[in-house]
Amino acid sequence: MRIILYLGKGGVGKTTVSASTATSIARSGKRVLIMSTDVAHSLADAFSVELSPVPLEVEKNLFAMEVNVLADIRENWTELYAYFSSILMHDGANEIVAEELAIVPGMEEMISLRYIWKAAKSGDYDVVIVDAAPTGETMRLLGMPESYGWYTEKIGGWQSKAIGLAAPLISKFMSKKNIFRLMPEVNEHMKELHGMLQDKSVTTFRVVLNPENMVIKEALRVQTYLNLFGYKLDAAIVNKILPDRSGDSYLQSLIDLQTKYLRIIENCFFPLPIFRAKQATAEVINADRLHELSKEMFGDKNPADVLYTNDRTQTLEKINGKYVLSLYLPNVEVTKLNVNIKGDELLVDINNFRKSIILPNVLVGRKTEGADFAEGNLNITFAN
Repeated sequence: MRIILYLGKGGVGKTTVSASTATSIARSGKRVLIMSTDVAHSLADAFSVELSPVPLEVEKNLFAMEVNVLADIRENWTELYAYFSSILMHDGANEIVAEELAIVPGMEEMISLRYIWKAAKSGDYDVVIVDAAPTGETMRLLGMPESYGWYTEKIGGWQSKAIGLAAPLISKFMSKKNIFRLMPEVNEHMKELHGMLQDKSVTTFRVVLNPENMVIKEALRVQTYLNLFGYKLDAAIVNKILPDRSGDSYLQSLIDLQTKYLRIIENCFFPLPIFRAKQATAEVINADRLHELSKEMFGDKNPADVLYTNDRTQTLEKINGKYVLSLYLPNVEVTKLNVNIKGDELLVDINNFRKSIILPNVLVGRKTEGADFAEGNLNITFAN
């Protein structure tokens, strides 16, 4: 069983890259499900078919679906949805506003994750590919399996106290049924999925980016938080690359700018494998064109494989009260090391090599106290 999640900033081409990967793996003979967890779905456009939350066989071995979180809440979580809606209306919100606000924080992420869990547990597919939402939403989604138990405990505890202390006051708008009865069950599903997502032989993450400054920064943020959560990033896909040269001066200036950013990408994501896709001259839609794109990107590599087998590219630990950020930089000669912090960005210069890391919030504002290099890892110590 394999789970592959494609992440990245909106507009970089995640859907196209995800769909091309799914098509290629399906045509190799494996049963593949590709699902979109983005609210602004475009997976149906990639395959030129209508999609729904029910998997549709697009071609032999290839199934596709688009998660509709709001519809799922209204259909399968009616008691919970109605309960919070009734509380809001009791507090003075009109019915329409109450229905819009009645979605519990984290509910959307949890439902998306349950779709992944159900697909992985079904036994119907060899590979599940997730075309994820833009970075911010996906980071919340990936943090959800670990934090859901906390939510369950807090909400369950709140409910018990509320019933014990204020039952007469809340009985008129509180459901007679135990609307929280599913939470322990869902919590077990989340724990099981968390184990799947952290199993590096089962699940890997791939970041899709373009050679643009803001997009690179967003992709670096993805890399940082995946490492922080203990998830495995096994590849970077650079999409929309222009030709090497052009006789048009305007286009050549864009090519020169991309060349600069491609060098930055190679340094910043080292030692991850980097796969490239050219800027297409027409829309990449329908299975045949998607399959061609996958061959262009991966060449003789099997996109279903784990493409980078070493451990995390960076780790963060607290040792003797101080934070130590370790960066895996094999084969780099540390003859001249310079470390600088610029806002939430750590810049590491080694000779002509520069690596940029977006710092997690816990390190932002802290000063570095020193660095050492051991067993292929650059270890940077931050003050407490």
